[in-house]
Amino acid sequence: MHFPIKHPKTFIMKGPISLLNLEAVNMNLKLVSLIVVLLIAGAAGVYILNGNGSADGNTSPETLGTNKTETHKPGSARIVATQAGPETAKPGTNITLKCKLRNDGEGPAKNVKVSSQDFERSFSVIGPGEQVEFQVQIYIPTEEEVKKDFGDDATLSNPYFIGGFGVSYTDMTGKHSTNSNSVEIPLKT
Repeated sequence: MHFPIKHPKTFIMKGPISLLNLEAVNMNLKLVSLIVVLLIAGAAGVYILNGNGSADGNTSPETLGTNKTETHKPGSARIVATQAGPETAKPGTNITLKCKLRNDGEGPAKNVKVSSQDFERSFSVIGPGEQVEFQVQIYIPTEEEVKKDFGDDATLSNPYFIGGFGVSYTDMTGKHSTNSNSVEIPLKT
């Protein structure tokens, strides 16, 4: 039996399936396909942004130092750097800063370099669970010395601010860096 077709895109049938029903089914399939594609793309984006799909294999977030957030791979090093100074100080004197580096990771930190505008230190290896401490002397200038070096409008800040020191090191996953905390010391004049 032969059915005449009036238009190539139009097929008219009698019964429960009509042209409107076919268009609605086609529209629903397009909508469902679009939703599936968006869900897959969204899941892939979340997977990549969380680092689970990164090439370095890092899987758990860690906070290093005071202001860097990185991911931590099992067996890698994780250096935490801190410094502390006296409760108060007097301009024109030296103060002692106590600096600490602690490896909270599971592997050794190698070629550890510490640097600030006032000092530099290096350590060949800091093993997992190890802590190294060192002290540095910092000179706090007088108001007159600040004016001489920076001009008559310059002032000595009170509290005196000492920025954090930087630390770089390598471990089984590559090279890393972090910073220590900063220190503010009230001045007694």
